[in-house]
Amino acid sequence: MSSSSPAETCNKLVEQYAPTIARSMLVQTAAQALANASLNATAVQQQQNLLINTNTAISSALLQAVGAAYAK
Repeated sequence: MSSSSPAETCNKLVEQYAPTIARSMLVQTAAQALANASLNATAVQQQQNLLINTNTAISSALLQAVGAAYAK
């Protein structure tokens, strides 16, 4: 049986594993931030495409209406 107290054992374990856990958490946080940035960029691109398609449809309808009005 170990002669060290539970507090000493806990402190030794923390000293041993804390840097590895901290580094892993940092890497995971960075990966999550990059994933969120990618998702945000995708959402912005989709919104831009929606606006472009809507403007194209409205402009085409307007040109057709103007053309039909002048054709009479």
